[in-house]
Amino acid sequence: MKKRFIGKRSKSKKGFKIICFLSMILFFFFLSFHLLTNHWKKDITSKEFLEALLKNATGQNNFYEFLITNPTEYLFSSAMGIEITKSESVFQEEEVSGPVYEYVPDPNPNTENIKVDPMIYIYNTHQTEGYSKYGMSEYDIEPTVLFASYYLREKLNDYSLPTMVETSDITEVLRANNWTYSHSYEASRYLVLDAKEKNPSLSYFFDIHRDSAGYNASTTEYNNKKYAKILFVIGKEHENYEQNLNLANQLNEKIKNKIPSISRGVIGKEGKNVNGIYNQDIHPNTLLIEIGGKDNSIFEVTNTMEILASSLKEYIEENEE
Repeated sequence: MKKRFIGKRSKSKKGFKIICFLSMILFFFFLSFHLLTNHWKKDITSKEFLEALLKNATGQNNFYEFLITNPTEYLFSSAMGIEITKSESVFQEEEVSGPVYEYVPDPNPNTENIKVDPMIYIYNTHQTEGYSKYGMSEYDIEPTVLFASYYLREKLNDYSLPTMVETSDITEVLRANNWTYSHSYEASRYLVLDAKEKNPSLSYFFDIHRDSAGYNASTTEYNNKKYAKILFVIGKEHENYEQNLNLANQLNEKIKNKIPSISRGVIGKEGKNVNGIYNQDIHPNTLLIEIGGKDNSIFEVTNTMEILASSLKEYIEENEE
């Protein structure tokens, strides 16, 4: 009787079938897990989500313990050894790529906590710059720079640094003046000057943006926690820009002392096809701050806002009489 010969090709086919079979088992397991977690998450309402986010600003509970977002993706990435990578880019003038949403109303408009004499003014020249909707599919919440600014306000107010966020819709200012998106800095300038006139106590003006950088360039991890990176942008086309630069450099050093890899640095902008001023001629303590990129989640952004808030607290305590 002739011996049956099993060639390498047959063994390869058998191995391939085994891999396919195991892959199908893993697929149905993770699909079932995903459906179950989606069912559980429906018990958490948008209101509860916002309450948890804002309570975290006061240290009353831990936001991540309250809501574990999309555990299926995290588990799948760990089990399969997959690392999500995206293309990298740098800050660009009038960046509009990535998620752009509608105006986001203040989720915590409680007037009882409004300070009479605000010290810090937060605004967003590009209010609808959005972040990834990762973990937000179950909620009627748009993760924009404006939403992130509301969170930063809560943290600063908790540090007894009276802070206000510009809640006027910049798109309405653009429409009223028949301006296009390229006139956004003119629109925000109008709002900043108006706030400055009405609130003489204001000493700091921060324009919060979201960069177009890809996920790898805009994210860092420290002590098993992910953060959206910070980039300070200084307009060099006005005579007093060095005062803005000094503030940016000092804040940059403070946040790097907390998390060395969280900063993308301080860059100066001037020349053709850039704004070159960014309304920073209005006051020496005016900054444009890029928080994360288009692929960052709001959770990574709020983690960074906590670092920024504590760094601001340290700087103000050291420099204010």
